[in-house]
Amino acid sequence: MKGKMTLGIQFFVLLLIVYLFCMLFMYLRQESFLFFPPAARHENHGYTDVVDYQLRQKAVTLRGWLVNPGLVREKLLIYYGGNGEDIFNNIDEFVDVKAASLFVAYRGYGPSDGKPGEAELFADALAVIDDVRHSYAPRQMYLIGRSLGSGVACYVAAQRNVQGAVLVTPYDSIVNIARSSYPWLPVSLLLRHRFDSLQFLAQIGCPLLVIYGGQDRVVPPERTNNLIEHIVGKKEIVFIDRADHGTIDMFADYWPAVLRFINPPETGSKEVKKSTNRLNSLDDGEL
Repeated sequence: MKGKMTLGIQFFVLLLIVYLFCMLFMYLRQESFLFFPPAARHENHGYTDVVDYQLRQKAVTLRGWLVNPGLVREKLLIYYGGNGEDIFNNIDEFVDVKAASLFVAYRGYGPSDGKPGEAELFADALAVIDDVRHSYAPRQMYLIGRSLGSGVACYVAAQRNVQGAVLVTPYDSIVNIARSSYPWLPVSLLLRHRFDSLQFLAQIGCPLLVIYGGQDRVVPPERTNNLIEHIVGKKEIVFIDRADHGTIDMFADYWPAVLRFINPPETGSKEVKKSTNRLNSLDDGEL
């Protein structure tokens, strides 16, 4: 009997050690679970309607691309990508939009220096929008955040005046996403990069367009629904039942909703031409 108790205690201690090791591993390596930086720098891209953009942010240089730079009298779209997205691959689609579009790679992604983190991405996003505000009035600026980038868009919209923000496959918080994937871990204690979009909603004064899919296995629809329920201002919801996380932009309802939102009839905006090229899709498992 005593031997069985000793064996049981040893087994419990072993399980506890394994559990603590998993917690430590998750805490120390969480960046590798959240950020998947593409390496491509896309130098000498050859586009005639695209100019390189860079901004020095303390010790880091952020780099990206400004599409249709000549359309300064129209509007500016600022795009925030997913956690593994090569945002350069969206350029073909945005060239045909009657607006200038700015794609700045997150720090540590592609041509940008540094290492990614929540605080760093938020600070960089504010630095970028502050850098371009001398050329565009708030009524001309729209944000588009996809997946992980929806959290960045929510933060910026809460901190700066913009005309609107498009949230594609957005979440309520990364903590809640992680709880779904690791219910046996105290993720709320472990996560340093929380991307808690819920806490920013009350400060957002612009209209929001939310686009999400019923077959999303990366950001479950209930996480998006929780975000939607907490939006206090004007909102438009586009739910595409058959769409999943990585290919939602390929469905017929996607682009018309985006273009209608950034070109409301009352503004008298010119008609926007939509390209037949597909928007860059994310791989399954990417935020």
